[in-house]
Amino acid sequence: MKPVRIADDVFEIAVASPSLARTLAEHLRSEGHAEDVVAGLHSIAVRFPPDEAAGMEAWLASMPTVSEPPPDTAPPIEIGVQYGGDFGPDLDQICAALGLSHDTFIAQHTGALHTVEMMGFTPGFAYVSGLPASMDIPRLGDPRPRVPRGSVGISAGFTGLYSLDGPGGWPLVGRTPDRLFDPESDEPFRLHAGQRIRFRAV
Repeated sequence: MKPVRIADDVFEIAVASPSLARTLAEHLRSEGHAEDVVAGLHSIAVRFPPDEAAGMEAWLASMPTVSEPPPDTAPPIEIGVQYGGDFGPDLDQICAALGLSHDTFIAQHTGALHTVEMMGFTPGFAYVSGLPASMDIPRLGDPRPRVPRGSVGISAGFTGLYSLDGPGGWPLVGRTPDRLFDPESDEPFRLHAGQRIRFRAV
């Protein structure tokens, strides 16, 4: 394992897959030496006190290689989506770009088995793989200052789910009426990395 220092208090470690990133991040968190560990799609960021850089680098370099975790056998969670209209204001443009009817787009989106690969860029935002390779839609040139919670967007081969209101530049195809954030719960965000999802048109 080769850590690369990318800031005074952050090392980055490259990994081969999102599932390996999640597995290694969980292992590093359990060791308790880092201030924070964040798993990305193909890398992990490890934050530490700057005066402990040498020891942290040696510790990370000595970590054993982790193996790809076994496939998740838990049933996928189901998320309902209201596609198009005010809920998905970019669906018409997306379908035109892909040469698909609304029905065909929805059939492809709901017919795939999806996986939450990582969480970011705002709290509870889920990056979800599983789209057909042909659905490689760029992000908006002008991000929206406010995207309603529950919004469902697609971009760069991923579906993005907004658990909270906030800014965003993903083209929106719909919105889920399902509650993705419950501040009263011990685990307020419903989604987490590693979950499998099936979308359902409602």
